[in-house]
Amino acid sequence: MSMVSLPWGGSISFFAFCVTFGALVACVWTVYRAHKFGAGDGSAIFFSALSGALGLLLGRAVFCAVRFDDLFYDPMGDFMGFSPFLDLNQGSLNVIGAILGVLLAALLVGAVSGKSGLALLDSAAVPGLAFFAWVRLVEPLGGTGFGDTLTNEAFCRVPFAIENSWGAHLLSVCFIEAVLAALITLALLIAGRFCRKKGTLGGIALALLCVSQIMPDSLRHDDALFLFTFARVSQMGYGVLLLGVLVGGLIRGGKRGLGAKTIVLEIILLLLGVGVLVGAEFALDKTNWPDEAVYAGMIAALLCMGFLVVRRLVKEDRVPRAVPAPEADPEDEEAEETDGEKAEA
Repeated sequence: MSMVSLPWGGSISFFAFCVTFGALVACVWTVYRAHKFGAGDGSAIFFSALSGALGLLLGRAVFCAVRFDDLFYDPMGDFMGFSPFLDLNQGSLNVIGAILGVLLAALLVGAVSGKSGLALLDSAAVPGLAFFAWVRLVEPLGGTGFGDTLTNEAFCRVPFAIENSWGAHLLSVCFIEAVLAALITLALLIAGRFCRKKGTLGGIALALLCVSQIMPDSLRHDDALFLFTFARVSQMGYGVLLLGVLVGGLIRGGKRGLGAKTIVLEIILLLLGVGVLVGAEFALDKTNWPDEAVYAGMIAALLCMGFLVVRRLVKEDRVPRAVPAPEADPEDEEAEETDGEKAEA
């Protein structure tokens, strides 16, 4: 792995250098966009810095929690302490933990500064998706992002394939993920002009990111995290985040009188979609069903889930804000009472 020397001494991998560079660009871009969403420069700077720190911390924490035995115990079964947590050369980060770090940063900065955390997330939506696409694009530099071996020679080349040390050409899953994230970034640049309420753009960005990444994540054959043998941690996290976005939209709808039947129905429909995805992962791992048919079912379920969540967010965004009735002027009330008494007389 190629290394980059630092001016103050030491060195980091070229992959880490690219990720750090992308993170700095995303932070500056977020601060620049903060004016548009009323977040304020100071809050946006604090949010950007805290997002990076918490994203790194929680991303590493999720990875280490799932790989606890592998990282913190030696082959003889003796506990080695928690020092491997700080060694990023041992393992990696988990994207769900990183996203949770950004969400937590928005919540904390919003509470401390008095600015809206939703406005902060709106300002970070486009830069965050662009950063995600960049990280996926340079991921092969870190030795991950690949899938199954390709047999069609037409695709055995960059950017469709990653060549390993044995000369085999592996599917470049990270390139698929990067392209999808880039397309969503462009869509958000346009959609942001039409969002009226705080949190709509950030919610749409998170929903589309989750929907677009679940299926490609299933194609990965790299150092993925698993629970219960076939359940991928990232896919489960994407599903939970998507449910959270829908619940947030339904809460907003409930405040304006959205019916309980509609709320329950939409949650059930999304959970049914999650059930289809879980069944598809089980089918890929435990059955002989054609992979093409299983992936087609996954894509159909994801499209329906994405439509359901984005439709709810857009619908709540289009509902006019309730305008409080102006307080009556006491002098006007006295004048009305006097006019009424004269009329009675």
